[in-house]
Amino acid sequence: METLIQDIRYGIRTLRKAPGFALVAVITLALGIGANTAMFSVTSTVLLNRLPFPDPDRLARGFGKFPLNDRAGVSALDFLDYRQQSRSFEQLAAKSTQDLTSNLTEVEKPEQVSSTIVSWNFFDALSVRPRLGRSFLSTDEQVTRPQVAILGNGVWRREFGGDPAIIGRTLTLDGRQLTIVGVLPSDLPLLSEAQVWLPMPMLAPEMNHRHWHPLSVVGRLKPGVSLAQAQSELDTIAHALALQYPESDKDWSLNLVGLREVVVGPVRPVILLLFGAVGLLLLIACANVANLLLARVTGRRREIAIRAAMGASRGRLVRQIITEATLLALAGGTLGAVASVWGVSLLRRLAPVDLPRLEEISVNPEVLLFTAVISILTGILFGLAPAFQLSAGKVAESLKSGGRVSGSVARHKLGRALMVGEIALSFALLVGAGLLVKSVWHLIHVDPGFRTEHVVSARVSLGEGGYKEEAQRATFFRRLEQRLSELPGVESAGAISELPLSQQLNDDFFRIQGRTYGPDENEDADFRRATPGYLKAMGIPLRSGRWIDERDVLSSPGVVVVNQPFVQRYFSGKNPIGESLLVEGFAKPWQIVGVIGGVNHFALNAPQPEEMYVPEAQAPSGVMNLVVRSGSDPQMLGSAMLDAVSALDRNETISSVRSMDQIVQTSIAQPRFSAQLLMLFAALALLLAAIGLYGLIAYAVSQRTQEIGIRRALGAQRGDVLRLIVGEGIRLALKGSVIGLVAALALNRLLAGLLYGVTPTDPATFFAVGILLTGVALLACYIPAHRASRVDPMVALRDE
Repeated sequence: METLIQDIRYGIRTLRKAPGFALVAVITLALGIGANTAMFSVTSTVLLNRLPFPDPDRLARGFGKFPLNDRAGVSALDFLDYRQQSRSFEQLAAKSTQDLTSNLTEVEKPEQVSSTIVSWNFFDALSVRPRLGRSFLSTDEQVTRPQVAILGNGVWRREFGGDPAIIGRTLTLDGRQLTIVGVLPSDLPLLSEAQVWLPMPMLAPEMNHRHWHPLSVVGRLKPGVSLAQAQSELDTIAHALALQYPESDKDWSLNLVGLREVVVGPVRPVILLLFGAVGLLLLIACANVANLLLARVTGRRREIAIRAAMGASRGRLVRQIITEATLLALAGGTLGAVASVWGVSLLRRLAPVDLPRLEEISVNPEVLLFTAVISILTGILFGLAPAFQLSAGKVAESLKSGGRVSGSVARHKLGRALMVGEIALSFALLVGAGLLVKSVWHLIHVDPGFRTEHVVSARVSLGEGGYKEEAQRATFFRRLEQRLSELPGVESAGAISELPLSQQLNDDFFRIQGRTYGPDENEDADFRRATPGYLKAMGIPLRSGRWIDERDVLSSPGVVVVNQPFVQRYFSGKNPIGESLLVEGFAKPWQIVGVIGGVNHFALNAPQPEEMYVPEAQAPSGVMNLVVRSGSDPQMLGSAMLDAVSALDRNETISSVRSMDQIVQTSIAQPRFSAQLLMLFAALALLLAAIGLYGLIAYAVSQRTQEIGIRRALGAQRGDVLRLIVGEGIRLALKGSVIGLVAALALNRLLAGLLYGVTPTDPATFFAVGILLTGVALLACYIPAHRASRVDPMVALRDE
């Protein structure tokens, strides 16, 4: 221990004598370690931390599965059968697949809140105990409409002031009086954004048929039961249900997935990719500092030789070098940890809002421990290269030389190898970043099928109080569309039940009238309710026929407009106008009266779905998305839209006020996040590689002063010296680029699932990166080469 303390003291004194070297090394390491610390905070929180539930590894989600989809919904009756017959679960519960938007009234200011329905044992399955009151009881399900509610922690604090006496009071949700029976200890964003939780009304008519699949399942496995065992049991139950109810359950089953996989599975590839990228960045920083240390150790050869001659063993000398390297790494790690606080803040701002556990990401003790460990390992890693360059056998030679060292870059094989590795890693990072940036560029320029500029949207959810009748809901939205259209500056206004790129989904089975179908055979397409002004407000082109208009009311014959993907799939591109569709859940047929262009509903990089649009007036809905196109700034329309709704009914309000441009940008937030971070890491890697190459060439030039002086004395011109020095640097860059190209071809296969409109082997990207890297290398080499070309031969020879 005493010897170690001596090494540390000596190392500190040595580094204090070379403040420029120490500063450059510490800043270089701080960049690499700080980036790794910030990225580890994301990786640890999202991928490694346990889910915030007791025994989370026993929790699973269940989805409906049929040949075209394994993440579909589950019917209420099927869920009841699974819950009753399964023996693998302590609790098998369910919730609605989509959160609802509900009006919370009779509070200080009416607002729309997110709500959801769950089975009575949902919170028991999660082992979540209410902060106040109780969970739902089995009797709470035996109703046609919910009678009680459990509040999320956020809405309890915001709207009810955190009142501990809230239990037993009533709240008015969508015009219905509900008794508050519980308050959650915290919200549950990993499962739902709901602020109000309602028991599932199992006696409601819509719950009593198996063709409707509005639920997803949440289960807690019994101790010792594996996911595979539970899945096998569920498959057996599904097979029995298919035999018992062939019209609804044929080819349907329940797909069981671990809750952790459901939560983090979609983002795992991106986070691991970015964490791997910062790992490469740290390797580049290590190579850079290792090269600096190599140069420094070379300059200290006489000192080291004297210590060796006085009896210092090679092991002691190696330990001294590694101690100094570790001191640098710890200083860099400390600075990197401080910088990572800013880095985490930046990551949280750049990250998509749907990144799981985003608000939990921070620089915590676990992250700081990671920083300490990686700092020590980094010090050892980049200290090994110069340490093992020491050779006790060359002590006499070093003493005779007086410490002078000369030679070209070619004589520093390890330094050259490190530099080639830096360039190769930088090349691979730049190619990956370039591919992602090009992919995002393609996404941004996708034609979504509608015009986003100057359009603002808002969601309206009518309470049941005054809108139980279909005619009342149809009248409300007809009058609202008229009011919105008359607002100053508004060009057009309309409404749609499911807004594109908003994760709002709805499909329905149908048959084409006149065609022959088997008993269990149906077609399937997305089902939308729209108002007359929607098409113009969204700028969707009408291809043939007509759009929905004021003639299409509840009492008139049913009409439907389909999109081009629908025509291509179900009519082989032929004119479908005049054909009729029989849609499940509706008694009357719907005659096709028009064809419109397709839209990217799910994502910009997903195929345009087949869609059916029916008049909202003929299939009235209480929940619609308003869309308003204005010639002025759409952000100014929010308050005017709220005033228009309140003028029709002061108990109604709006939520989710966003421009369509914002919605589109949100839909590509994840690929943009990946591209931005990888481009940032690649830029840092390029900067470090350029600095490293500059430092290596500059050091080599300083050691070759005599050689350059001799060359100049023998007649070499400045251009010859320039070509000599720059040529060596460019050769290093070319070797690194070739190795990096091979590495990029191998690694970029991991990017294939994240790219759109570009292949992992895109020649243009590889070529552009090669040109960029060559240009940066040329600049890095030119500065010391230019300085070398101006050496006075007489001065150089006299100095030597």
